[in-house]
Amino acid sequence: MNTMGIPPFIPELASEHALRFEYLFWYITITSGVVGLALYAALLYFCVVYRRGVNPGPTPRILGSLRLELAWTVIPAFVFLSYFAIGVYVFNKAAHPPEDSMEVFIIGKQWMWKAQYPGGQRVIIGGNPRNMTEAERNSIGKLVIPAGRPVKFTMISEDVIHSFGIPAFRQKMDVLPGRYTTMWQHPTKTGEYHLYCDQFCGTWHSLMVGKVKVVNGAEFDSWLMGHQPFQGSDNAVDGSLAHEGRQLFLKLQCINCHSATPTGKAPVLEGLWGTRVPLKGGGGEWADDQYIIESIRKPRGKVVDGWEGVMPAYDESQVTNEELNALVAYIRSLKKGQTPDNTQRFPAPNGAPTDRTQSPPPPKKGN
Repeated sequence: MNTMGIPPFIPELASEHALRFEYLFWYITITSGVVGLALYAALLYFCVVYRRGVNPGPTPRILGSLRLELAWTVIPAFVFLSYFAIGVYVFNKAAHPPEDSMEVFIIGKQWMWKAQYPGGQRVIIGGNPRNMTEAERNSIGKLVIPAGRPVKFTMISEDVIHSFGIPAFRQKMDVLPGRYTTMWQHPTKTGEYHLYCDQFCGTWHSLMVGKVKVVNGAEFDSWLMGHQPFQGSDNAVDGSLAHEGRQLFLKLQCINCHSATPTGKAPVLEGLWGTRVPLKGGGGEWADDQYIIESIRKPRGKVVDGWEGVMPAYDESQVTNEELNALVAYIRSLKKGQTPDNTQRFPAPNGAPTDRTQSPPPPKKGN
């Protein structure tokens, strides 16, 4: 038996969720196996004892037993309900990360994983170095996370459907294009564990593999500062997602409209995240990550009440998914009085208005 009380023939467990899942899995397996074997044993017994020729004469009339009928109805019902009850508990735990979870952004791309930490550190897992940029090659390594702390993975795909799976954590989650999905873990054991793409995603699907390295809290904090290069590089990325988002906010000239001045042409974003936004035409939306993403990708779909839909859409050719992560982080962090002053030091991207009076281009016509 190992330190968690699990027999040695069971694959390694490295998180709280894995332990909960393992107990449920073996409970269902053992109870189903015992009942199945009992039924086959009874069938074999009846075939031998009541075979033709052993009891000559007419078959006696059997009217049944109410107690027996109730027993084989009620007892299995309670067993199946226990499956459901324990399954709901395990699912509920897996679906609701603690509020103090550290968030790591994961981007799936044929055929690699890109991980980005709140402090700006980036890691590339898997992939073919010959098909990477120089910056990506310098970031190849392992996904490093701390033991004893909850970690939330917020994931999106740049192309097709992938699936982020860590067997030692007994969890996987589909990674979808154009939509964020999340999963969380509370690692309990340090070490290195396999990371796979569990959804066939194309020719080089087999390259989307790598390692998750779970380290203690002090080592993780040291790695974030660049002192412990667990993934083979000591080039820690300076800045944070929110800092990068601020730079993009200025570069994309969002400040031209989303200013904190009376002449602003769009809502002030200070303190937006987590509030309910009234929409033009009635109704409202909670300002979460998905709402901010939709407001950047398709801004005219949900216009804030009292404002006009003048913002141009920013597709992936103008704002990549990684840049989108940074913008979301910046808007989440933006508090009252923190909107930067207007600046023109960055060129505007294609399609963006270059001054306050310029109207956005009409939407492109398509099939």
